Amino acid sequence: MTNDALEELGRKMDALGLWELMMPFNYVVKPAGTVFPYFCSLLGGDGNPVKIRFLMIEGWQTFHDFVHTRVDRNYGYYSTPMELPHFELVVAKDGVFSVFRHDPGFMPRALTEAERPLVAKILWEAYGVMMRVESDRKLPLRFASEKSMFARVEEPAGTWSDRPLEIPEPRPYVENVSFPKSLLSKAKDVPFVQSETIELDLRLMPNLMTKEVRPRCAYQLTAIVSDTGARIISDRTSVTPDGGLKALWEGMPQRVLMRLVERGSIPGEIKVLSGRVFRLLRPLCIDLPFKLSLHDRLPLLEEAFRM
Repeated sequence: MTNDALEELGRKMDALGLWELMMPFNYVVKPAGTVFPYFCSLLGGDGNPVKIRFLMIEGWQTFHDFVHTRVDRNYGYYSTPMELPHFELVVAKDGVFSVFRHDPGFMPRALTEAERPLVAKILWEAYGVMMRVESDRKLPLRFASEKSMFARVEEPAGTWSDRPLEIPEPRPYVENVSFPKSLLSKAKDVPFVQSETIELDLRLMPNLMTKEVRPRCAYQLTAIVSDTGARIISDRTSVTPDGGLKALWEGMPQRVLMRLVERGSIPGEIKVLSGRVFRLLRPLCIDLPFKLSLHDRLPLLEEAFRM
């Protein structure tokens, strides 16, 4: 299976002209011999240069996270679908078709030789579903009354059939934010500056990456003084093998506290832009008397991220 063959499958799907019709639907393709079902979902591009992203999302838990994040962008620890474990067909406005593998905290990469046959099966079945939906608009909803998703399932013998795939309950989402007692003790000993306000955010920097065989994504933690725009925290980090993306976010509050202690003062207020950052910093308010506030716009902080 070559890249050209995969791109040809993408071209066939695009030629149907059904992307807009398929946009509301999610369905499943489960090849034989795979641990995970793959959830097919569409995201519109900005047209510069991406027209459509066809996601093949890996496993139930990832799909649950995808759905939750689309409803609430501050849910969990994914900032963008790019961070979800999945395969992705990218259809560019200029007619270029590409297929990538995505993993949390890493930059997208080309498929391996072992992955191409699997992705080819998923795309071929997705193409078949799209052709059937052209004449049967309710096909992806066939099993909705059974609290199941429409799935194309492959038998060991290689035959495919329509099946209901029962939707399981997602695992409860739990975050663990903790601080070393020694660090909290030091924080309580440094001056508390009631009149000072800082602005802070942690975010993915899509245009930055590490210089490795498999480049990791870069995340920037920045804090500035509201009155002057002076930068007081500027940390760049990436995922680690033992903790992954969730640990990166759960470790953010401790990193913030450590930087404030090193600076030698605790501000009277911390302003944030992200509901996720707000949620993760709240445990600090138990031990320290600063005000934490969530805002729609912080122009000086946005400017700091552009520098």
